[in-house]
Amino acid sequence: MTTDKRRYAFLSATFLSKQYKTVPSEVLDNCVLIFGSKRSWLFPTTREEMTEARENPTKYLEFDEEYKSLILHKEQQKLVFWLLPERDYKRLSAFMEKIVDPVSGEKYLPLILDEDWWQTEFSTKDSKYTSDVKQVVANFKAGEFDYDAIMELLYQSNPTLVPTLYWAEG
Repeated sequence: MTTDKRRYAFLSATFLSKQYKTVPSEVLDNCVLIFGSKRSWLFPTTREEMTEARENPTKYLEFDEEYKSLILHKEQQKLVFWLLPERDYKRLSAFMEKIVDPVSGEKYLPLILDEDWWQTEFSTKDSKYTSDVKQVVANFKAGEFDYDAIMELLYQSNPTLVPTLYWAEG
């Protein structure tokens, strides 16, 4: 059992599918899911979406039903964001700004999507996941989902949020 009040942000549907049963229930209950994939890869509703999901090298359709139910439950809580197909970090920022930070009791701040801030105000000594400013900026400008870059973006924007790929408590 964890007493950590910070909210975890799981960033990989695939990685979480392999480890969600080891994540404490209070962490899963409170977490946010930010995936760089399409919702339709897990939950196809048309023939075209089913074909695309089957052709995807990641076997999203093989995720177990309990895990898919967890994602659907988190969607009902408005705590799931799918980057694709729009690739829009402004949408991700707006999504985050609607969520209350359990540490501060206030809504999360907007993501820092200002290239000038990253080039002039970001201090590499304060980096946690990457100090490569060009990587972070290129990632959000192109709508990509490089893990180190998005983790740094999330952390710099809201330091109480814990971007997570692999669950390992402590």
